[in-house]
Amino acid sequence: QIQSYVMNLAKVRGEFELQNTALASILQNKDQADKLFGQITELAVKSPFTLKELVTYTKSLSAYQVEYEKLYDTTKMLADVSAGLGVDMQRLILAFGQVKAANFLRGTETRQFTEAGINLLGELSKYYTELEGRIVSVGEVQDRQFKRMISFQDVEEVFKRLTSSGGMFYNMQEKQAETLLGMMSNLQDSIDIMLNS
Repeated sequence: QIQSYVMNLAKVRGEFELQNTALASILQNKDQADKLFGQITELAVKSPFTLKELVTYTKSLSAYQVEYEKLYDTTKMLADVSAGLGVDMQRLILAFGQVKAANFLRGTETRQFTEAGINLLGELSKYYTELEGRIVSVGEVQDRQFKRMISFQDVEEVFKRLTSSGGMFYNMQEKQAETLLGMMSNLQDSIDIMLNS
């Protein structure tokens, strides 16, 4: 039993070091990686996603040139949506990352979001209506999309609204973590973090 415990401890520590090193390699900055890893570790304890999954998602977002200052918030934001919809987080990262890379919303990404369960055009309609002080229909939003007038910043703002206080996906990871599967995932993360302390 002692040998099994020691081997498990070594495995957990090795996994922690591996994930932290991978982050440092991608960010090219160990201090930033350490800080980000700490934030992700805290999130993992109250999320249905494991630490390894959350680090993988963060690395994927970094590959799409999401700025260091926004990496944690973007990971949490998309993970809240993913947890709420029960869709693969990598699907959301792909669509979100493609909009970021192009710097505007295209039909391809709109379809990807729609297939994932996000009515992005409807949410953009609400956002523009509020922003411009007049009713902006979904048809007008589609026209703007066709003309490449919907910026990445607009899409990002809609996701922020969906996951902020009052939004339909607000703190969705914490709510999902209260389910049996979520509690089991959190317990494992808590044990792993305790073993690594």
